[in-house]
Amino acid sequence: EFGIGDVVLKLLFYFLHERAWNRTEYGRNLGGNVTSAMRSPPVISLQSDNVQNIIQKMVTFDIGAVIVADSDKPMGIITERDILAWELTTSEDPTQKDARELMSPITTVEYDTTLTEALTLMHDKHIRRLAVTQEDKIMGIVTERRILDALI
Repeated sequence: EFGIGDVVLKLLFYFLHERAWNRTEYGRNLGGNVTSAMRSPPVISLQSDNVQNIIQKMVTFDIGAVIVADSDKPMGIITERDILAWELTTSEDPTQKDARELMSPITTVEYDTTLTEALTLMHDKHIRRLAVTQEDKIMGIVTERRILDALI
C-alpha cells in the first residue's frame, strides 16, 4: 500500500540526501535532535480509557494520535487511522472498547536521537510517529509533519 505519508517521507528523504549534505540552512535543521521537533508534553491515554474518550482527546487537541502509557512508560499508540478503520469494520459501542484492545505497538527513540535518524527509522518501519523517551519515560512525540515544520 502506497499512501500520502509515503510520498511525504520520500520527498523528505530526497531533500535530505540532495541538500542536507551541502550544509544549507535546512541541512543544519535536520542535524538537530528530536526534541527540537517533538510535541511536549504528548497527549496520553491510559490502557483502560475507552475509545470515545480517545476520540474526544484527538478532537480537543487537534492531533492524529494518542500515546497509550502506563506510569509515563509508552505502551502503544492509537492513531486516527486506527479508529477510522475500526469504525468501518464494527458496530461496537466506542464507550465499551478500551485502548488496550485498539492500540498498536509504538516505536520509541531517545531524546538525543537526530532528526535524520528519526526520519530513517520512520522510513524503514513505514510509520509516521515516534515516541520520544528519556530513560524509558515519555517526553513527547515527533511526527513527519513536525519534522517537516522544523525544516522551515
